[in-house]
Amino acid sequence: MSRRSVGLLATVLLCGCLWRSYESILDVHLTVLLQMTDKLHGMADSGHTPTAADMVEFSYPAQRGREFLRAFRSSSDRPSYQRFGEFLDRYEAMVKQVDAARVTEADWRSEPARLQQDHDALKRLAADIRRELAQR
Repeated sequence: MSRRSVGLLATVLLCGCLWRSYESILDVHLTVLLQMTDKLHGMADSGHTPTAADMVEFSYPAQRGREFLRAFRSSSDRPSYQRFGEFLDRYEAMVKQVDAARVTEADWRSEPARLQQDHDALKRLAADIRRELAQR
């Protein structure tokens, strides 16, 4: 493939990414973060203790969510933007708590009940955000 073809392809792909709307990109972030919450909750319920590598996997989607907030800073007056910031704060706090609890077995055994509360709260918050998106 020539440099010109590669350049054209890169331009087309970049434009395709930019055509996606705030709403659809935010919905993807919510979906991925909720899937990670489900996975973490499932690990705790099954008694599987996350490894350090697992914790990186759980942290990465929140980092991407923060990048979304930076990219769409011009939408910071939207309630969904502000609520997504709250969602990320809560998600990151949950991941930090899990990371601390996974070190000792006794702490980890007490996590499922707390994780259930976080899991439920994040699902409610995501539903609120999606309702706000649908109203626009």
